[in-house]
Amino acid sequence: MNNIYLKKIPQQGFATIDSSLQQFVQHVYQLQHASIFYCNSGEAIFTINGHRQHFRPGQIIICPMDSNILLLDITSDFSARLLGLSKHIWLAARSSMSPEMMQSIECYTHQGGNNELEKEYIKNIFRQIDILDSEATNSANLEFCRQSVTLAVNSLLLYIQRISNKNTQNSHIVESKDKTFYEFRQLLSTHFRDERSVQFYANELKITTRHLNAICQRASGQNAKEIIDHYTIIELQVTLMYSHKSFQEIVNEFKFPDQSYLNRYFKRHTGYSLSEFRAHGVMVDL
Repeated sequence: MNNIYLKKIPQQGFATIDSSLQQFVQHVYQLQHASIFYCNSGEAIFTINGHRQHFRPGQIIICPMDSNILLLDITSDFSARLLGLSKHIWLAARSSMSPEMMQSIECYTHQGGNNELEKEYIKNIFRQIDILDSEATNSANLEFCRQSVTLAVNSLLLYIQRISNKNTQNSHIVESKDKTFYEFRQLLSTHFRDERSVQFYANELKITTRHLNAICQRASGQNAKEIIDHYTIIELQVTLMYSHKSFQEIVNEFKFPDQSYLNRYFKRHTGYSLSEFRAHGVMVDL
């Protein structure tokens, strides 16, 4: 991965670059930041968290941080625009989207425009981000650039939400183990507020907890409990940062026994109590 690109993301909160993505060819790479790929030219065959994707010109792939990506094959003219986002900007951009919607659009190819007007709309979003990337080198412009990128990414997510097609997404899942992992993630996006035990999800999938952990480890490098907790903590952080809900309202929404239990759970994973986190005001890397 380009070193300048990687250094810019923590410094300014975002960075963008054109790349042939050669570093991903026949090498599993874990994305360090939330990443958005836009295919400029050529074609590529990816696996993302074990799901096989065919990437063509004009298509977009949205990947959360820690996604495992492997490029199986590319054409000689393949080129993609890569946009990397810090956790703070990514979660601010997606804060208006439900967890269920984000689960349904992440790590799948989406068409970047069904007609010339829509294609131009998508291209303009990336042109704006290119300009903002250049402007962000001036510290006086940095906060404006961060806010503008957040709005641009939110616009892109809203567009993807409008065109996403669940049936098309499901057709990409071929292997039974990949299908089970996908079904687990779908169940998690629906039930994470109510159920956080591995046994519940294993029962729903009609497999053993050992089998579910093995599938999760293979697809993501994490066991089922780690995925459940990571998902829950991310959503708790979004709720704490981008809503005015009281701690008791959050306890009720996420079905925790009481505030004390939620506070211990949150601090164990983030290092912050609920009140410390709200005062701190930035996302915590997990």
